[in-house]
Amino acid sequence: MGAAGSATVLLAAALLAWPWVSAAVLATGAAGIAGYLRRNCGRVAVERRLLRALKDSAPRCPGDIEVPTLTAPVQAECGSDGVTRITARNYHDAVRALGYTMGRDRGFQLDLVRRTGGGRLSEVWGRTALPVDTVYRGLGLATAARTATERLAEPERELLTAFADGVNAAYAHQTPFECRFLAYRPQPWRVEDSVLTSLVLSHSLSWNEDAKRAEAVMRRALPESVAEFFLPGGGSGHRPPDLARHRGETGADDLIALDQAIPGSNCWIAHGDWPLLANDLHLAFGVPNVLYEVDLAWPGTRLRGLASPGLPVVLSGTNGRIAWGVTNLTADVLDVVPAAEEDLLTRTEEIRVRGRVPVPLEVTTVGTAPVSHAELCGEKVATRWTGHDPRAADLRFQRLAHAGDVDEAIAVLDHAHGVALNVLVMDRDRTAHLATGLLPRRPAGTPRTQPADGHLTGPERPRIIDPADGILVSANDGALPENEFRIGLDLDPGHRARRIRDVLGTAERHDAGGMHALQHDVAADLYLPYRDLAVSVLEPGDPVRSLLEEWDGTAATGSRAFGVLVRLRDVLARRVLAPYVAVCREHEPSFRFPFRDYDRPLLAILGARDRALLPAGTTDVDGFVADCVRAALSDGPKKPRKWGRLNRVGFRHPLTSLAPWADAVLGIRPRAQAGTLHTVRTAVPGFGAAGRIVVTVDDLVTAELPAGQSGHPLSRHYADRHARWASTGPLRSRVRGVGCGHVLRPPADR
Repeated sequence: MGAAGSATVLLAAALLAWPWVSAAVLATGAAGIAGYLRRNCGRVAVERRLLRALKDSAPRCPGDIEVPTLTAPVQAECGSDGVTRITARNYHDAVRALGYTMGRDRGFQLDLVRRTGGGRLSEVWGRTALPVDTVYRGLGLATAARTATERLAEPERELLTAFADGVNAAYAHQTPFECRFLAYRPQPWRVEDSVLTSLVLSHSLSWNEDAKRAEAVMRRALPESVAEFFLPGGGSGHRPPDLARHRGETGADDLIALDQAIPGSNCWIAHGDWPLLANDLHLAFGVPNVLYEVDLAWPGTRLRGLASPGLPVVLSGTNGRIAWGVTNLTADVLDVVPAAEEDLLTRTEEIRVRGRVPVPLEVTTVGTAPVSHAELCGEKVATRWTGHDPRAADLRFQRLAHAGDVDEAIAVLDHAHGVALNVLVMDRDRTAHLATGLLPRRPAGTPRTQPADGHLTGPERPRIIDPADGILVSANDGALPENEFRIGLDLDPGHRARRIRDVLGTAERHDAGGMHALQHDVAADLYLPYRDLAVSVLEPGDPVRSLLEEWDGTAATGSRAFGVLVRLRDVLARRVLAPYVAVCREHEPSFRFPFRDYDRPLLAILGARDRALLPAGTTDVDGFVADCVRAALSDGPKKPRKWGRLNRVGFRHPLTSLAPWADAVLGIRPRAQAGTLHTVRTAVPGFGAAGRIVVTVDDLVTAELPAGQSGHPLSRHYADRHARWASTGPLRSRVRGVGCGHVLRPPADR
């Protein structure tokens, strides 16, 4: 703004003919600019600080770098896609080099995750981070990470030690620009920090306290048959005959939490000329991206795939002998249990806040289980979560990098605990889908509110091996058998999984292009019943009816009908379901219905065509639905907005929470995206596919990531991959040009 104002004043002065007018314009403009600078001197200083931090840390080819503990030189070549290919003489040197490149590209992101998990963000962020620190201090992840680190097996300890050596070499060589801006240097990376990072990831995937609390309230407030009808799974699936008796008169608009973005993913395996695996990892969006592409080579192995910054563990990829991918298991790994007064332990911690006095925080636990600040139906409760068990961060999953075939991969996963995941794995001849992670022992048929008794051994976890049709699909649905033990909680209703299986089942042959196209599929079958319902109640000749009749069944950016259907589903859910669960607020004032499987009870009630089941005052079922259609037309009935106008997805850098004006420099502007939460191509504001890959056993065919590999805005790899990720075009051959090459060396005195 200052530069534009100065240029305008100078231009105006130059164009005016009379010298005294030009002088007056210059004087007035200079006075205005001086006044602006004086009023906003603080902001101007901050802007200068940011620009100086960016300039002083501008990326450049580093040349030879010394990395302590390296045993031999390592070749590192950054390609045209920003991915550094690392060639080392042994595995641990490759991991040390990975630590260096990840620390170089994502150094602040690594520090941000460990500070968040440890409840220490306010030390550098200031008081705006206090709510986050309060939550994570209460969770006790830092204590759990210390305990888990002490019990790591030697292979995992050696791995994380090598990785930490590399990260610290990067910190010694260059301070991330965000740290320069915030005027601090990151502390040395430790083994414990990677363990803490794994617990932060586990928490984001599996902390389902809201669902557990909501279920407990519903079972207390509603008759058993009614509660079962509305809860995930739906019991027998039949609508209770006396359901209308339990409908309330009204229901608040915020009673139903619609379409919450729960970390998920799609993964499938199919056979063509050779086995193919496709994996989309659905996570929160941000800049830099929450995933990092890895390319490591050492004698006998080339390991490629996607990792979470801070963890030298490939979540999805190939080692040249097997390929694997993961999805969130959506496992039932948390219990809300009564907290008896005699069992409570309270300690006081201090949260250090930048520029202010430390803030004391009381943390109450029952053993390792944190006691919630919010009571449940007037009673103190604690949350018993598997993440507090040291086995939940054993990181043995990383041993897949060395597996030679599916049998070896199964053996690795059977002896691993860690994060609860679906893992799909294949070699050249065999395929398998396994549940892995530290899973509570919950015999099938026991109530979800009943606490678990111990944990499952590896062979007890459900699995599917070598299916007859050669196809395996996981999309956070109930794909694995739960005949003996119940694993999941609030599983995805399965719309994505069914679409994937339908497409794979009807394809004449499978190839990488077909896998990629399926990753971008936007068929929205979930909304077909709502389309049919709306069409059936609208008059012939109604323009909205014509619009819906012509809908092609997709969540394409150009669809005007789809936005109407999305809003119609929301309106129906709030109006129909809220009165039934309104009574829960009498037992728990903060109650909200958080479950994903609400279309099943909603469509069952609407399909009954019984006005007694609909909100009080309904005299005509068709009239009620027609009124909901009108309510969904927030843009007016003549020309609803295209879905791309409604579904604009942008990416924000963490620093913009402190300096919103920096979004133009650090963020990626919102743009129209096809898809929604219930289509294979998942992309909504703030959430979606943070990475898509297609792999064979031998090759990483394609990898699409939003933003880019680097976390520095002045790097050409900051957002260079975003356009390809955002596009729905066909698969392109992966051409990897040569970029910056350098060598990582042991210290000269060795």
